[in-house]
Amino acid sequence: MGELYIGLKWLHITTAVIALGSNITHFFWLISANKDPVHRANILSLVKKIDDRMAVPSYAVTGICGITMWLWQWPTYSPWIITSLIIFTVLTIMGIAFGPFMYKWINLAKDQGPDNQQLFTLMYRLTTWWGGICIGALAILYLMIWKPSLW
Repeated sequence: MGELYIGLKWLHITTAVIALGSNITHFFWLISANKDPVHRANILSLVKKIDDRMAVPSYAVTGICGITMWLWQWPTYSPWIITSLIIFTVLTIMGIAFGPFMYKWINLAKDQGPDNQQLFTLMYRLTTWWGGICIGALAILYLMIWKPSLW
């Protein structure tokens, strides 16, 4: 039974690294897209593909593994786990909301000139939004590693 738990923990950590790593690279890709109007739509399409094919599935597996380990091994009142789950839920909602805005951003980048004010506003908001997602994921990583006594 212990080997199964260790395998689950390994999968949890591996998928968390994949998800967080792709999110952090998204942030740099988004900054590049903001500065490169000629290739902006292609860069944004690539970010969306990486998100759909790597980050989202990895976060889903991370969440499933984490909840399974929590219910299997940890007390249900563990503050660091409860806090992590709350942040994870907020990040999930943010990620779901991000998708339609990302498509809008890609379409604006294809259809509009590089000096379009709506495009600039959306670029700023989404890049800031994505930075918030990265910070939230790093906060969960901190909680997973340090397991602080929060209350």
